[in-house]
Parts: sequence; C-alpha cells; structure tokens
Amino acid sequence: MENQQNQYLNEVEEQEIRISDYINIILRFRWVVILIFLVVMVVTSIYTANSARIYQASSKILVEERSTDNFLVPSFNNTNSTINNNIHILKSRPVIQLTYQILHQSPLFKTLPIANLSKNASHVGYIRGRLEVETERETDILSINFQSTNPVEAKEIVNALANALKQQDTNYARTEFRNTRIFLSNQLEDQERKLQNAEEDLRLYKIENGVSLLSEETIRLIEQSSNLEAMLSQAGTELSVADNHLKFLKKELSQQDSLLTDVNSVLNTPFLEQIKKEIVQKQAQYVNYLTKSEYSETHPELIALKNSIDNTKNKLDEEIQRTLSVKAGSSDPLIYRSSLIGSISKAQIEQNIKSSKVKSLQKAVESYDAQMSVLPDTEVELARLERNSKINEKIYSMLMEKFENAKIVEKSKIGSIRIVEEALAPSSPIKPNVKMNMLIGLVFGIGAGFGMTLFLHSLDSKIRTFDDVRKYVNVPILGTIPFINVSDEDLEKTQALIKTTTGEEKTNFTSIHEQMQSRLVTAYAPKASASEAFRILRTSILSKRKNTDSFSILVTSAGPKEGKSLVISNLSVTLAQMDAKVVLVDLDLRRPMQQKLFHLDKKKGVNEYMMEDDANIFDYIKKTTVKNLDLITSGIIPPNPSELLASTKMMHLIEQLKEKYDYVLLDSPPVIAVTDSMVLAKHVDILTLIVRVKQSNKKVTRIAKELLANVNINAAGAIINGIKPHSYYSSYEYNYYYHYYYGDEDNKSSKPKFLRKD
Repeated sequence: MENQQNQYLNEVEEQEIRISDYINIILRFRWVVILIFLVVMVVTSIYTANSARIYQASSKILVEERSTDNFLVPSFNNTNSTINNNIHILKSRPVIQLTYQILHQSPLFKTLPIANLSKNASHVGYIRGRLEVETERETDILSINFQSTNPVEAKEIVNALANALKQQDTNYARTEFRNTRIFLSNQLEDQERKLQNAEEDLRLYKIENGVSLLSEETIRLIEQSSNLEAMLSQAGTELSVADNHLKFLKKELSQQDSLLTDVNSVLNTPFLEQIKKEIVQKQAQYVNYLTKSEYSETHPELIALKNSIDNTKNKLDEEIQRTLSVKAGSSDPLIYRSSLIGSISKAQIEQNIKSSKVKSLQKAVESYDAQMSVLPDTEVELARLERNSKINEKIYSMLMEKFENAKIVEKSKIGSIRIVEEALAPSSPIKPNVKMNMLIGLVFGIGAGFGMTLFLHSLDSKIRTFDDVRKYVNVPILGTIPFINVSDEDLEKTQALIKTTTGEEKTNFTSIHEQMQSRLVTAYAPKASASEAFRILRTSILSKRKNTDSFSILVTSAGPKEGKSLVISNLSVTLAQMDAKVVLVDLDLRRPMQQKLFHLDKKKGVNEYMMEDDANIFDYIKKTTVKNLDLITSGIIPPNPSELLASTKMMHLIEQLKEKYDYVLLDSPPVIAVTDSMVLAKHVDILTLIVRVKQSNKKVTRIAKELLANVNINAAGAIINGIKPHSYYSSYEYNYYYHYYYGDEDNKSSKPKFLRKD
C-alpha cells in the first residue's frame, strides 16, 4: 500500500509543471537568449532604419443622396449601396485618369514620384495600388487615403481624387442642362444671322424706294404683329427646347433600360472576359483534379484552388458593379432611372402646354397678316421689313436671355459629392511604425531566445537536475556532492608552510597538502559545506543498513570520469571519523585512482594478492593518514581483471574484510565499460550509482540501470556529484539552506585552521 502511494506521489510530481525548472534552463542558456535577442533587435533596428518612409494623406467627402420628388415615382434611398458604388467609381479608370489630368496641372507635378514613372508603369495602377477608401461608421462620409514616400504627393493625389470624383458626379448631374444650353446656343447663332439679314434688307429698301416713315395705324399694326410674331417665335423656341429635352430624357431612359436588361453590354469588356476565362480555366483544373484518385475534396491543393476560384469570382462581381456604376452615370442606376421617369413625366406635360401655346399664337399671327394685306404695296413691303426686323430683334433678345439663363442653371447644378475636408501634407510617416516594430522585435527576440533554449535543452544529452536523475535513473537520491575546488593560492601557502616548518608539524602540513591535492575535503576541512554533504550522504547510506554486522558498499557509475573514486574516498573518511574500522578497496583494476588520492604505492595490492595462492589479504593492507581508514590498492594492472574479480578468491577476500572491518567500501569500474561492477554487486550489501551533473549521459545512465536490473541488481540510490550551489540553488535546496545556516563561517572553515586570516 505504501509503495503504491509513493508511486502515485512520484507520478504526480513528474506531471507537475514547475516554473523554476524553466528558469533554470533559461539561466543555463542565458547567453544564447541574450545573443538571439540582440541579433533580432539589431536586425529589427536595421530593417526599420532602412525601410522607406511612407506618408499618408486623407481627405473626407460627403455623399448626399437626392431622391426624386415626383409622386408618380417611388423614392428609393439605399445609402449603403450608394456609398459602395461611389467607392467603386472612385477606383475606376475614368476617375483615376481624370485625377491624373488634374494632378498634371499642378505646378508641383514634376517634383512628384508619379511624374518619374517608367514608360512601362501605369499611373492608373500606381494610384489604384496605393489608394484606400474607408467609410465613416454610421455616416455618409468617405475617407480617401493615399500612401506615398513623398508627403506632398500624398496630399496632391488625395485632393485630386476628391475633385475628380466631384467633377465627374457634377458632370453627370449637369448633362440634362448642358444639352439645353447647347441647343439654345445653336439657335442663337442662326437667329443672329437672321437679324442681320433683316436689318440689311430694311436699310436697302428704304434707300431704294426713298421711304422711311409709315402711318401711325401701320406702325401700330406692325408693332402688334411683330409682338405676336416674337411671342410665336419664343413659344416655338420653347417648344423646340421642350421637344429636345424630352427626346434627351427618353434616350437616357432607353440607355438605362438597355444597360439593366442587356447583360452582354456589361460582360463583353476585355477585362471581364479575361476574368471569366481565368475562372473557367481554374474550374476545369479543379474538376480534372477530382477525377484523380489521389485527390479528394479535402486535399490541400484542391482547397487552395477552390479559394482561388472564390476570390476570382469576388473580383468579377466587384468589376461588374464598378462597370455598371460607371456606365450608368450614377452611383445607383435604379434611383437614376426613377428620377428619369419623373423628369419625363414633367417634360411631357410641359411640352403639351407649349404646343398649345404655339397653336394659339399662330392663329393670332394669321389674323394680323390678313389685316396687313389690304395696305398699299410700298407701305406693305416696308411694313413687312420693319416687322421682320423687329421680330428677329425680339427673338434674338429672347434667345439671348434664355441662353444666359440656361448657362446659369447649368452652373448652379451640383452633384451629390461634397468635399468636407481637404488633405494636408502629413508631417510624419505612418510606416515604418518604429514603436510597433521594436515591440515586435522585442517579443520575437525573447520568444526566439526562449524557444532556442528549450530546443537546445531537448538536444542536451547530459544529466543536469534532480528531475533528470528521477526520470533517467529512477532511484532514490542519497546525497548531493558539491564541486570540490582547491585554489592554487591555498596549495602555495601550504607548500610554503611545509618549507618553513620541521618535525611533526612539517609532517602534518605535508599530509594536509597531499589531501588538498587529492581534494579529500572531509579530511583537511571537516567543517566545510562539502564535508557536511558527505556526512549527509553517510547518514543516507547507513539508513540502508539492516543489521549491526559489517556493512559493505559498492560505488560505481554508468560511465568514466564521473568522480566515483573521489566520492568513495571522502565517504570512507567520514565513516572512519565515526571511530569505525573502515577499509577501502580499489577494484578498478583498469584505471585505479585510490593510490593517487592517498599518495601511496599501488604495488602489492589486490592483483598481487589474487596471483599468489597462499597470500594473506591482511599483508596487503596499507595505512592512510586518516585514523581508522585502511586502503588496499589495485596493484599492478592485470591482463584479465574481469576473471580475477569474478573468482572465488575475490569473494573470499570480501568475506575476510567484512569479518575484521565495520565498513568495507569497494571502488569498481563503470557499469557500461565492463561487467566487473555487476559481478561484484552480488556480494555486497548495497550498490550506489554516481551521477555527475553535466557529465553523465542520460541514455548511458538509463542503459546502466537496465543492465543492473537484468542481473537482478537494484541500486540503493544515486549520488549526484559535481553540483555548483550558485548555479543549482533552485534545484538543490539543501545547499541553499546549508549556506544560509553557516553563512560566512562556511567559507572560513573550508580551509585548514592554519590558513585562516582570523
């Protein structure tokens, strides 16, 4: 039950996401994070500095929708449609070409980038590509925006666009009145010639016949007759204007009806034909793909092709709407058609009234012509010429008056576009956005740095944390051993003391110097934090002891250079400091290290004992400078160490040592390299596995654990070696608390007493 609970707690702990672990990873790769961050920020700064400065100018126009006031025609007011149509009209080729013409008249034109376009570049494409039109929310106002590298060009083009749209809209609104003005202008020219001819005829007749005066009765009759003739001519002119106006309105209505009913007139433009051809080709390609077995409707290529077809269809719809708007001459063709019907109704009524007026005046003129027929011939001819002259003069005056009125009406007619706000030259660019670019660079740099650290961490094959030990070794942690470092300064001071002393004191200094060289910190600095770490390890190992008899410990590692010899030597010193008899046996017969650590001769060791038949193991035991600690060196390296360690004599050696000593410690080769450790592990009480941070390989350590498990050997625990407390403070809480407890005294006690300054 307890094992199940422990297993459950371990699983929960493994599933925990601890921020401290990520912080440790980032701190370990902090230079990578800093480097990537700096690179990203430098690249962002260079890109921002070298990017073209884009300026945007804005102008606002109001689209005023005017509905018809004819009671015969219903009023339609679709504001959204009108706004959208004006947007398409603004982007149409005719408006942009008119914009270019307006722009060309500016004195600043030659200084603008658009004036320096290459021959192959189109000014229409240049303007359309940089033009943006937005609608103001819940209003009929359009915001025209244009972006350019030149702030003056941005302002000039925006204002030219607004004026071009206004001009075109006004031209459409004045079309009806322009037609009347042109008609009157033609009539006025003809009447001017008639007046000149009549005056000339009257002058010549008076000279030839020597007459210049008429009777009062004749003058009155001529005056009345000329007035009627003038009125008849005016009525006829007004009737002609009404007929011309009615004909124009009917023609416009016919064109609108043809436009709205004949789709071919809209769809037969070359650009629309090209878009339709593109859609047909893509549809054929889509169907062709569907016929193949390897393609389904969810295939990425088919999805992309379908999206392309939909986008092209939307483009076709927009172009058709734009073409309709331009050809219709109005932002909304239906409203324009409705207004035409109302205008035709009014014009028809007006034409009927003027026609009746002409008929009445014709009868009155005929009556006066009959009265003048009874006058003498000479007087009649003179009266006729006088009347014609006066009639032409009055008709000319009347036409001149109507012509001037027509010009005034035409000029006074305005469209539905009103410029609300003209653009000003922008003072600062909108692109590049320095703050936004730097913020993006900041976020991307930090994110890329963190991502790279996680990527490098995933590629890291070394064991670095407690979690790595739990995951790849999966055994209890018996202790954590800090990195033991002895400074050259301390060694030099000790060497100097050896030279300046004699006798027993010199011997002690020599022993301490050797221990410092071997990093036997538990011997020369028992109060150091590293020594305390070994005592904690000692306590953890002794807790595994099940009886009071001799206790044998085998220390090994997965691979070489993980510090097992140094750990077991310091552990043996801490055990000896308990006044217990301890023997350390160096069974790493390939790369022995214990004789170097204790500065003893490796000859006459385990190998010599194994080679002699009647040898006594106690004759091969060497005394160390540490009280209660003995050492059996490896001896001369044999050619067959595995066979020697697996022999019965080796088992007998261990049993003999256990009879005399309280603790028997065996230093063995790495598990992966040879089978020696697995052979020896069956004859000891516990086996501990050394794991050195930044040195032990995750996979190699896991394989070593599996190899031991294959021969039914379970490691009692793992000893984490080589940690640096200042780098592992969040993962190795013990070192933090120990440093907090000892404070500066720890630093002092890490040296021999005679090397302290106080």
